[in-house]
Amino acid sequence: MKRFFLLLLIAGTVACSQNKSQNIAESVDSMISEDRYVEALTLLEAQEESAEVLKLKETVHLNYGLFLEYRDSNTTNMRDKMTSALMQYVEVLKINKDNEKAISEIEQILGIYSTFPDRQPNEDVMNELRELGFNV
Repeated sequence: MKRFFLLLLIAGTVACSQNKSQNIAESVDSMISEDRYVEALTLLEAQEESAEVLKLKETVHLNYGLFLEYRDSNTTNMRDKMTSALMQYVEVLKINKDNEKAISEIEQILGIYSTFPDRQPNEDVMNELRELGFNV
């Protein structure tokens, strides 16, 4: 009888854990669709770190960077926009150094900067990019 209750307790714990993970993923997806990236990241920071939480953070940072780069109408200064987007892509690569979309977007932004001889992203961003292996 004790084994049955122990088995039931373990099964209940696993089921609750899976429901919690599913609810967090659904909440994050909803926040991304509503461009509520800071809120999504805050929710994820409050979670115990796991492979799933890291994957969700990677997704949020990537989508946040794309939003800042292409759709943010609140920031009109292009340097601020691109610096903010680059910082999000850096966060993506800290989680997954092989994220091709983040690498591609960074290379695109750096390519645009290279056409302006007297302009570059903020030095903090440049240092982060160097640490990740970008030749800037």
